[in-house]
Amino acid sequence: MTDIKQISSIRTAAVLVFCLSALTAGAQTAEEIIREVDERNRTDTSVMNLIMDVYPDSRDERDSRRFVITGYGRGESESTMVFTEPRSLNGLSLLSLGDDQWIYFPSTGRVRKIAGRSKDESVQGVGGDFSYEDLSAGDWLEKYEFAIIDENRRTWTLSGNPRKDSSYSRIEVTIDKRRWQVIRVLYWQNGQAPVKELIMDDFRNLDGREVASVTTMMNLEKGSKTIITTTDAEWNPPLNDARFSPHRFWK
Repeated sequence: MTDIKQISSIRTAAVLVFCLSALTAGAQTAEEIIREVDERNRTDTSVMNLIMDVYPDSRDERDSRRFVITGYGRGESESTMVFTEPRSLNGLSLLSLGDDQWIYFPSTGRVRKIAGRSKDESVQGVGGDFSYEDLSAGDWLEKYEFAIIDENRRTWTLSGNPRKDSSYSRIEVTIDKRRWQVIRVLYWQNGQAPVKELIMDDFRNLDGREVASVTTMMNLEKGSKTIITTTDAEWNPPLNDARFSPHRFWK
């Protein structure tokens, strides 16, 4: 009887070791997870119609400013945001090419290149809680080096340290396992508490892709929030090269 118990115990231990080894072998690294997120969201080109609502006090829904924007993207390093409403800002454009950004003011014809120290600011003439850096082009893996800090049945949470100059000292990204989509981001600026929180929700099928149609950025220090709603999107349409050239602003 003792020999049978010993054999059974050995077999049980062997099974446990095998299962643990299989789990370890199948576990994904933070880099693999964020690369998969980037790949699933990658497009050659994109056009999105957006509404931006800015709330200086997140508790007062009556006090807000609304902007209508068309966003153009090419690859992961080039994007343009063109404001069409209100009329006073019609034509205001933010161009991002990798780490470089320019803003064009149609009322004066002035073009400003956004210096590194200014990327923590909100868009001039617009305000809100998205900074120039928040709206810049580039994928997650290019900007941050990640490590897994939490995991459950539904989500992964990754901590990211910037690979290049950034206004953030670190971020935490929560990823929905089923969708392979980022659903929450916390941002730190050297303090003990996060300064911003980004929430992505109301996932919808837009032109054959499931995307978050509502993105909310909350400034946890100021108590303000900005909501960007994607009303329509087109993936991989033909786009003119000139749309992504800063030289067009001087023509």
